[in-house]
Amino acid sequence: MEKKDLQKLPVSKLRDEALKYKDQIAGTIHAMKKEELVKVLMDVLGIQEEEEEKPAVVKKKKARAARSKEALKKEMMALKKEKDDILKSKDKDKIKILRRKLKTLNRKVRRLAAATRSASAS
Repeated sequence: MEKKDLQKLPVSKLRDEALKYKDQIAGTIHAMKKEELVKVLMDVLGIQEEEEEKPAVVKKKKARAARSKEALKKEMMALKKEKDDILKSKDKDKIKILRRKLKTLNRKVRRLAAATRSASAS
């Protein structure tokens, strides 16, 4: 058994396993918590504790560039002009992408408007 195997076992199974070695374990087995049982069983079974596992890498959120409502609307107007040109060429994939960009920009404008309304109301 390895440490991983012991950690996966439920407490009841760990207690049953510890009861097999009760003469080598000091203290009451039924009063122990899961971490304590795992540690005691590792000592009894002679399992070496590996280096501390590194925690999962936490991705840092990118800082959003604060853009004004006017700047977003200008960007939307430029995309709409570009959309008209692409509609004439009938490239469906590019049209899909542009519509998605326009939709996200529109949502951002709405969020900014809602945030300014709620900030001024407070």
